[in-house]
Amino acid sequence: MCKKEFRYQIRLSKINELKFLSHLDWQNLILKSLRRAGVHFALTEGFNKVPKISFSPALPLFIESECELLNFITIEPLSENFLEDFKLAAPENLRIIALKELENDGRRMVSLDNLIQWALYEAEIPQNNIVNKTLGILNFEDLRYTVEKCLSSSELFIEKKTKKGIIKQVNYRNSVKSAEIKEGKFRFILKAGQDDIMPAFRADEFLKYLFNKNAIFEIKRLSFFDKDMAEIL
Repeated sequence: MCKKEFRYQIRLSKINELKFLSHLDWQNLILKSLRRAGVHFALTEGFNKVPKISFSPALPLFIESECELLNFITIEPLSENFLEDFKLAAPENLRIIALKELENDGRRMVSLDNLIQWALYEAEIPQNNIVNKTLGILNFEDLRYTVEKCLSSSELFIEKKTKKGIIKQVNYRNSVKSAEIKEGKFRFILKAGQDDIMPAFRADEFLKYLFNKNAIFEIKRLSFFDKDMAEIL
């Protein structure tokens, strides 16, 4: 007889010192916090059983987030005190922003890597960077011109090294959905998740392309979207 399973999705913050965690350390931290909060995961079949869980695409080091997603399956419903228990079990800067129960239609849970196709980022524009000639920008008008020039172009080539060590040029132009500067902040939507047509584009690599490798911005991931640009959670 099959055991009843319960499916959930949570949206998490990853801020302050948590931005220094690698994706693997982040995953381990989430698992430990959920277990301390009393979550009983459903496990995969086979010899090496692991929790049935799906994480949103990896966040590069030094980037914060307000939208890290986690889908997971349990063998028991979450307790009424789950949110409070998680708050006590997790580090101070790891907080659940939203929680919802997912429909269990009996089919395999969709991987977040496949569901998520785009991500919205926000970069603070420090005043000392605006006047720093090494970035190639002198004021906000120069910054806007750089962004508009990028969006009007059909090419955005970046050198990438393959697993075999071969250097090749990859065109990321279609991996940039939009970009705008508003109230001293730079917001842009980039490709995320798995796709056979468009490569995923890292926010830090995009900013380095626009300016140069010495450009330093405080970056935060704000939202995820599916292939139809519908926001997820």
